[in-house]
Amino acid sequence: MTGIFNRIQTRIFGFFVILLIAVQAISFSITFFANKRLEQQQLSNQLSVAELVFKSDYGKRHYYLSAFAETAAKDFGLKDIFIDNDSRSFLVALNNHRKRINADLAIAVDRHGTIIGELVLNTDVQDLGKVKVGPEQGQAFRYPLDAGLENTNPLYSLGENIYQIKFAPLTSGAGNVIGWVGFGFIIDDALAKSLQLHTGLNAGFVATQSGADNQFFGLSGEALNSADNVAVSDFIANGLVNEDYVLWHEPLGVVDEKQVHAFMFQTRYDVLESFQKQWLQQLGLILLMLPISLLLAFFISSGVTKPIKLLIEQARYIAKGNYNSKVQVGNSVEMQLLAEEFTVMQQAILSRESEIAFQAYHDPLTKLANKNELKRVTSSWFNNKSAVAICLIDIKRMTEVNGTLGHVVGDEVIKEIGKRLSSFDNIDLVCHMTGDEFALAFKAISPKELRGLMSELQKSIEAEYRYQEISLHLQLSIGISFVHYPSDLETLLRQADTALQHAKKNRLDQQIYTQQIDGNTLERLQLINELKSAIDNGELVLFYQPKLDLKLKKVTHVEALVRWQHPDRGMIPPDLFIPIAEQMGQMNALTHWVINESLEQYLKWKSQDIELCIAINISAENLKDEGFCQYVLDLVTHKGVPIDVLTLEITEDAVVSDPENAIKQLTVLKKSGLKLSIDDYGTGYSSLAQLKQLPVDELKIDKSFVQNLMVNQDDRIIVNSTLQLAHNLGLSVVAEGIEDEGALNWLIERGCELGQGFYLSRPLDADKITDWLANSPY
Repeated sequence: MTGIFNRIQTRIFGFFVILLIAVQAISFSITFFANKRLEQQQLSNQLSVAELVFKSDYGKRHYYLSAFAETAAKDFGLKDIFIDNDSRSFLVALNNHRKRINADLAIAVDRHGTIIGELVLNTDVQDLGKVKVGPEQGQAFRYPLDAGLENTNPLYSLGENIYQIKFAPLTSGAGNVIGWVGFGFIIDDALAKSLQLHTGLNAGFVATQSGADNQFFGLSGEALNSADNVAVSDFIANGLVNEDYVLWHEPLGVVDEKQVHAFMFQTRYDVLESFQKQWLQQLGLILLMLPISLLLAFFISSGVTKPIKLLIEQARYIAKGNYNSKVQVGNSVEMQLLAEEFTVMQQAILSRESEIAFQAYHDPLTKLANKNELKRVTSSWFNNKSAVAICLIDIKRMTEVNGTLGHVVGDEVIKEIGKRLSSFDNIDLVCHMTGDEFALAFKAISPKELRGLMSELQKSIEAEYRYQEISLHLQLSIGISFVHYPSDLETLLRQADTALQHAKKNRLDQQIYTQQIDGNTLERLQLINELKSAIDNGELVLFYQPKLDLKLKKVTHVEALVRWQHPDRGMIPPDLFIPIAEQMGQMNALTHWVINESLEQYLKWKSQDIELCIAINISAENLKDEGFCQYVLDLVTHKGVPIDVLTLEITEDAVVSDPENAIKQLTVLKKSGLKLSIDDYGTGYSSLAQLKQLPVDELKIDKSFVQNLMVNQDDRIIVNSTLQLAHNLGLSVVAEGIEDEGALNWLIERGCELGQGFYLSRPLDADKITDWLANSPY
């Protein structure tokens, strides 16, 4: 039994059976719900038709009565007879008018409210169609005689009958109302049958009164059975809808304290009988098609079995990677066509696989290898511990090329660079990484060989490149990293990128990675996370380096230098954490702490009769803060410290980065009496024009020019020229980096104002600087 169910033919047949049953079930459901919707639509349409037909027929009767009553009231002959009070002649004339529209009731009332004429069409079987004088002849009229009589209740009861009636006033030549004339149609079986004929629904009329049985009259058929009576009565009285009926009613008015309604009804079965028959026919068709479809499914599954077996064998063969075979699965035209399409498909798969594989490992612009290919190729190199080297190459000024000439030209430049790099045979792999960045991979090459190759490569790239009469001079920045195991590709790429960024920052053509240039070491990351808490936790301390007044031979100033007393790492110099503070936006908090701590220390020394001016370093980040200057001035005032005690030192580079803002901020401090100094003068890029504009008081010559002053003629020339320049500009000079007595004496001879350096004293903490001053000859 299990073998039968495992056969392909059985499974295909079973699939078709399930599919056909599902299709038939869906078809049945669609048909069923469609019929339900059509039934609801039919019922809704039936009610709409009933309402339209009733309003049309009943409205026409009302219109005829109204129009004819007005016409009769204008008849002069009728008026004359009415005025002459000849009752017999008036009844004859009134009957003649009634005959014109075949009215069932005609009534005339004089101005005193007496019915002077009432003609009724007999409804008895034996006298049907004969006219007789009504029972109200000579009696008082039941409704008041006023202008509203013509708009009065359109229903009028007389005997057992109810009439639809309309009155019009009779007027004299002077326009006075002398009486009223009215005509009516009986509401009876004939009207109900007419409604049934037009709508297909049973019709009738009913008079209802609270506490009394309903009075049905004017029915289109036999008397209502009990079920019909209950359904119609509940619907009219309480609005209750019986789900087995189609019901409609319309209130016509009140007569003799009874509410008269027109109604139409029909059982849902009778209304939907044609739909039920159609539904049964559709269901029968579905049931008939099911076995026929199953039989066809059996034959189809039998015919498909053999070719499918052959196709499965061919598919298994192709799945093994044999894409060059020709598929054959049968002799029929259809199967041959299937085999041909299958062969085309396998060739298309082979082509797409090759294309996808190429796209996955190659850059679409240059067709060079991409990072995926770099990983794939170098994986075996790292596994074998080869001497791998990676070079990251960045094209200089590509932003300007793209911005000026457009990205189309930029793409052509990138493709040209790729061609020139690929022309070198001794490069193991050339990759285009992203944008204007390339990577070169070497399996085994020495640093010396690589440097020589990079020089050749630079020459090749710098050869003129012309694009559409545009001559471009191409240049590269190169970052190089050699593997040091344990390592991997990602580490080597990161190191090469670090070297590349260092080369770009320092305007170098190439740079080999070393730990000294790596600003992203684990230790630095840890310091970044710990610096903020260091400020908050009081881990920072100030050291002070004395400044000697070279004329007085006395220490009059100190420079405040911040240090980080790390609880685990010990003393951390500022060169390590100051750049972090600048990058992480903590420079303002750090400078605020230094200034506040320095002023507190000044006050302590002052209490000990030690008078020392304090110089404090500030950065470009401080000058970007619009509130920095005011903070300094407010703090000096709050502490009660003389303004000339404080000197702020700022580097040339900080001024160059935003000279307009720097001059604005420094001018505010200068006008307040604060002393300003240019730090590390000679190492930056400031021009003499900028120096002339800066509101500073002194220049501080960088220690790189002072340390070897006595052995380097060029340094002596630079320092001497700087002294003369500063003095000519009215500035004082501080020389830092004094390492020997000869340099000290040389500076004294040339009028340098202040000096500092290890020859005088290294930076000391506040307690030690006090002891040093007590024992120093200065």
